[in-house]
Amino acid sequence: MSSRSVVCAALLACLTSVACGIPLEMADSAPMNACDRSVECGPGATCADVSGQRACVSTSANLDGLILEIRPRASPELGAEVSHLLAIDAASGFPPHDPGGQVHSVDLTIPMPARVEATVRLGGSYCEGLTGGQLPVTGGQFPLKVEFRRIAPILGLPTQTYSTLSEPNGEGGQRFQIEIPAGDYHISLTPQARADCRDDIPPPIFLPNQVVPEQWTLGINAEAPSVLQGSLQVPEGVRVDGWKLDLVDPVTGSVLSQVGLLQQAEPDPQATATQVKFSLKFYWADKDKDRSPLIRLRPKDGEPRPTVYWDLAALALQGSTGNLDLSLLQLDAAARRVEGQTLDAAGNPVLSAVRIQSAVIDRAPTAAYKLDTETDANGLFRADLPPGEYVLFAQPINDTTKAAAKQTLKFAASDDCYCGQSVIIPEAGTLTGRVQGPMGELMDGASVFAVPSRGQVTAYIGQVLTPEPLLPRQASGVLRDGTFSIGIDPGEFDFSVRPMPGSAYPWLVRPRLAVSAMDAAVTDLELAMSYPAVLQGVVRDASGARLGDAAVVAWLPVQSTTARDTAARGIQIGETRSAADGSYVLPLPPSMSR
Repeated sequence: MSSRSVVCAALLACLTSVACGIPLEMADSAPMNACDRSVECGPGATCADVSGQRACVSTSANLDGLILEIRPRASPELGAEVSHLLAIDAASGFPPHDPGGQVHSVDLTIPMPARVEATVRLGGSYCEGLTGGQLPVTGGQFPLKVEFRRIAPILGLPTQTYSTLSEPNGEGGQRFQIEIPAGDYHISLTPQARADCRDDIPPPIFLPNQVVPEQWTLGINAEAPSVLQGSLQVPEGVRVDGWKLDLVDPVTGSVLSQVGLLQQAEPDPQATATQVKFSLKFYWADKDKDRSPLIRLRPKDGEPRPTVYWDLAALALQGSTGNLDLSLLQLDAAARRVEGQTLDAAGNPVLSAVRIQSAVIDRAPTAAYKLDTETDANGLFRADLPPGEYVLFAQPINDTTKAAAKQTLKFAASDDCYCGQSVIIPEAGTLTGRVQGPMGELMDGASVFAVPSRGQVTAYIGQVLTPEPLLPRQASGVLRDGTFSIGIDPGEFDFSVRPMPGSAYPWLVRPRLAVSAMDAAVTDLELAMSYPAVLQGVVRDASGARLGDAAVVAWLPVQSTTARDTAARGIQIGETRSAADGSYVLPLPPSMSR
């Protein structure tokens, strides 16, 4: 095939790919990986057949732990793309060295889905005295929304949620069935309101860390739920009408109970505090002693009061959840007015997204407050905040020349405004670089992506009590004359250079690339792309039929290098789509070491 024909073929592949971001005027200059003899490929590579064409490929590879995600087009049954994860082991993947070239034929067959058939019996009676003289509604009369939330085998891999609705089983309970990929899931069953019973609905059932096999017949028999009952001490001058009280799982934040709306009686003029009664039903299926539920109290939307948490095990003496005493007396201080402005170094206002999150609420270590807002066109923001210490994050909106800022706010209770706070928005950093191909060719037309690296996964209670910054914005560009220059926020990024689809070059990937927080910092990269290791074959569905137009996404676990975070994370290292006949070609970087 002539070089012009190769370019046209690759351009056609680009035009039919949703991942293509190559300007048409650059298509002719984009390099193509093609060869006639191995001597053209240089050391560590050889000329081999790649899907009927000759291309240079690496002779060595280190892709241990490779996972391929297969996503056929959206399923009408589940209403979303179904994500299947296939581990590529050493036997079917890449040996450390192959003098004939790292091109391996691997047919990808989507496994048969796991079939879950379940019956659910909920104990208890509901809406007694609320149904116009009718009999109480039993738990089994409520339809259930059932959600299976996949637990990714490696941090960073995409999560996926599949859901269905139950129907009566004819025996006073509910039943459901669903077909999903086998794997590990958190399962939530949430009763839905009925027309004749909306005010007293059974609590959700949460089943964490469930292994879903290929065939699973599940029987869930829940007795009458437990009751969380007691009183809340409210300081003078504070009203909690409409506040929400519930129980949540401490690791995932999943709701475990009914959501109670508090109703506060008129205060006694002689009293310094008010007692507000509460009573709500809950299920706690996970009896792990190190995983006690959390009682969560949330103010009404827009009310400047913190959300407060209590550990149920610390309050429920001898396991009793009745007659609990909760108190807000430590939160009697009124919110204080806070005003500020986001400005650049020259004093010009910068329209910004602002997140203000508590680090320490005065006298309340298990209380948390978070506010997401935007400034006006003059960069002004206003908030009413409980006294304490906060971290403010400001991120420019629609301005890539400016970067995110972080600032600490600390103030005591007072009637006057904590005003005049200036948040200086720094100039964005610049990420520049030069990218050469394996033989020094300019990689014109390749797309450049800097995607924010996800931080360490923490339990729910850690997320709400620790200031959580806004992620840096994704940045992207296109190589011109082998170089790129893009504005970028400070932070850590998973960086990749993605050649034009059909070029037979792999992605170049650099995980957790650090960009300095210094004002207008420049990060300069000198990068050299490797020849690929290639997987090719046919994608088939569970019946063995060829599956066209399916996404094939490659993920590789990469070990973190920080002392505080030692968990491996999945980094995307390549992507393609199967052709109409199910065939696919997936060039991959041969390792993460270069």
